[in-house]
Amino acid sequence: MKVRKFVTTLLAASIIAGLGLSQAAAADKVKIGMVLKTVSSPYWQAMAAGAQAAAKENDAELVLLAPPTEDAVEQQINMFQDVLFQQPAVMIFSPTQPPAAVNIMEKAKAQKVPVVLVDTPMPPKFTDYVTFVGMDNVGIGKVGGEALAKVLKKGDKVLLLEGAPGNPTNTERCNGAEEVLKAAGMVIAARQPAYDDRERAYSVTQNVLQANPDIAGVFGADYTKQLAASRAFKQVGKGEVPIVGVYANDEVINAIAAGDLYASVHINSYDMGQLAVKTALDIVAGKEIPKNTYVNTVVVTKDNVQELIDQNAKFAQ
Repeated sequence: MKVRKFVTTLLAASIIAGLGLSQAAAADKVKIGMVLKTVSSPYWQAMAAGAQAAAKENDAELVLLAPPTEDAVEQQINMFQDVLFQQPAVMIFSPTQPPAAVNIMEKAKAQKVPVVLVDTPMPPKFTDYVTFVGMDNVGIGKVGGEALAKVLKKGDKVLLLEGAPGNPTNTERCNGAEEVLKAAGMVIAARQPAYDDRERAYSVTQNVLQANPDIAGVFGADYTKQLAASRAFKQVGKGEVPIVGVYANDEVINAIAAGDLYASVHINSYDMGQLAVKTALDIVAGKEIPKNTYVNTVVVTKDNVQELIDQNAKFAQ
């Protein structure tokens, strides 16, 4: 999966420079701005790679910026302002904390720069954007919750691990999982923020296990939390406890294949990046755009993980 090894320095060296274009050549191309939450993890690296590929394929200029971590909210807003100053035809944006992004989104509107939201939507009452490209995060949480509920029984205790407070992506996923699990008769023993930090998620899981040693299952709102929880449970000799996460990167795929993890709701962020750029180009072309476009997901377990391994191997060739 070569795309998962997308080098962060490449973003700084070439994508930010408009894919290495000269000023004369860039003047004839559609300029698309893109500000992501980070490029420090495989999920975001794959999305950036997908966007880069779509821009190259369609002879567009891509100006992409992202802060080093997902909690650098102010830095991300400043980056949006920097890209907006370059007068792109369209902005693609994944707001880390949507409420904090309202003002900058309004600046884009004032400059008549349409915005494509990717991965993370704005608050429900905010509609000053063209379209959202991404996931139904509540739905993803429900799918993950259903997968976990199938291997648990009524009365079993479950731990939910979400992201940083104010990050709607992880919160909505946990909301969906909690709804399904409660309906199936499970007990939510704890629901804790673990941020985008595997070590913090590991410590949180350890603390929960001390107070609730009979936890029977875990839902992690992304793969970092899933892997961290697996480590904590193995440490206390409970590696058989089913843990479901979101996004099957290489490490998760290998762990599922080995039987060390139960399942993951997989999202193809590379496709999401491609779709966001293609949607931006459709906007420039004056095409009619739906308000929401959702990417497909699949629950990866040991039963079907080889299909994903084969698909990724073919894609990487």
